[in-house]
Amino acid sequence: MEVTFEYLSWACLSILVALLVTLVRFSLKSLRPRNYPPGPPALPFIGNVHHFAAPKPFLKFAEWRAKYGDIIGLKIGPGNLVVLNSARLVRDLLDKRGSIYSGRPSDYVVRNHIVFGAQHILFLPYDGYLKQWRTAVVRHLLGPTGVEQVLPVLEAMAAHLAYRLAADPARFADHFRNWALATPLLAICGHRGEQKEAALVDLFYGNQDNWLTLLTPGVAPPVEMFPVLKWVPTFLAKWKRTARDLRRNQQGFYGMMLESAKEERRLRRAASLSSEEAPLRRKAARPSSTITNWRISGGGLLDAAVDTTYSTALTFVKILAARPEIMKKAQAEIESVCGSDDGPPQPKDVNKLPYLRACYSEILRWRPPAPNNLPHVLDADDTVGGYHLPKGTVVLQNTWAIERDPELYSDPDEFNPERYIGNVYGVKPSAKARCRAEGRKPNYAFGSGRRQCPGDLFAVSSVMMVAAKLVWGFEFKPIREHPLDLSVESGFHGGLVLGSEEFEVGFVPRSEERRRAMVEDYERTRGRLQ
Repeated sequence: MEVTFEYLSWACLSILVALLVTLVRFSLKSLRPRNYPPGPPALPFIGNVHHFAAPKPFLKFAEWRAKYGDIIGLKIGPGNLVVLNSARLVRDLLDKRGSIYSGRPSDYVVRNHIVFGAQHILFLPYDGYLKQWRTAVVRHLLGPTGVEQVLPVLEAMAAHLAYRLAADPARFADHFRNWALATPLLAICGHRGEQKEAALVDLFYGNQDNWLTLLTPGVAPPVEMFPVLKWVPTFLAKWKRTARDLRRNQQGFYGMMLESAKEERRLRRAASLSSEEAPLRRKAARPSSTITNWRISGGGLLDAAVDTTYSTALTFVKILAARPEIMKKAQAEIESVCGSDDGPPQPKDVNKLPYLRACYSEILRWRPPAPNNLPHVLDADDTVGGYHLPKGTVVLQNTWAIERDPELYSDPDEFNPERYIGNVYGVKPSAKARCRAEGRKPNYAFGSGRRQCPGDLFAVSSVMMVAAKLVWGFEFKPIREHPLDLSVESGFHGGLVLGSEEFEVGFVPRSEERRRAMVEDYERTRGRLQ
């Protein structure tokens, strides 16, 4: 008995020592490393995680810029996170050193509970498969040639949205949700979602809510920081149940996309159609392993497109309803291109609307739909301005701060489309030459470097087509005052996607003639949606 007791005592002591050593090591790793970029003090064990509890951390990052500079070093438990608050650093690191700044963090929840080993485009490492995928997608769908080919579909979807708003303006948010999903879905696989089953729209957006929750820092379960969470039973871990349901629903939705693509392919071949096929349709005859990857990748392309487009379109409606003087300028411009007798604008007219495009550019600057974009991960040690960034450091582009640099923008918090008239950068006239010399991009809403969103041209064309038709056909009448300030809870919500909270706006046709013209526009284009 004494031997047994002594053995148990030594065993317990060994466990306690091992646990203490583990805790000490973990605590030390949560402290800031040597020569790390400046930032707020880190707490033992959690680092700076408490700063991510706020729904809009990009505001805090921008605030810290004045104190710590353009590059800020943070700790997420034992992990390193660096925030880039300037276009110069984004260019020097994400663009010029893209060979080591193009990875994605290894997210345990995503990889082990949602997509497993599948090739989800948002989380692929920067390898040969990703390059092959981007080349194929950009060439056939998202590049200039692909977008030009799909413009008739984009116009038809915009005409359909205007038609539905004229018929049932009270449900405008639902109409925009349907449009934001149906447009890329139709381009990717030939299926319009709400065309066949309205419940499909609710399924997709329910998935997206859970998806964004599990991806948002400070909201997602901190499994990387506390690995013990991996072994918490499912019935005690809400995040595991959410991930399980998300995976099941996502697989079902992606499977629907693939089956729709196969059916479209079959119908096209039966009809001997030779027009350009959507990307997922062209992959529908590949071997099963390849099909699985393309099913997930096609779904990932859709995931990336919908929320940001929906957010941008609603912000467009919200700001023009709140600022009637801007609405009148946009209407006057459209009248000069296509008046009441010409019918709603067509694709050929959109490039003749510089003020409307300036409104779109200002929306991307003023309320960027992805204020921090998706994170990059550093694939090798690097030195930046004398600071050491270890391999594995997560890097965020703080678009919010970049687009509000007070040295470049006059009244950066003010919505002012005029700043983009004759000025592609939207900056002070005195700063244009500097921006051009430094290689600044017109906007940073679509990310930077080798992981820059390839769908920027598709998104611009889709939203601009809708904006032109709606401004031509409607007056946006706010039913009640809606806040525009981020500090007001009912204004804009945070998270991975910055979007408007619910608001009420009336869509009033500018005349009975224009209402009839929008119906005729829909009838003229609806055949493209079949």
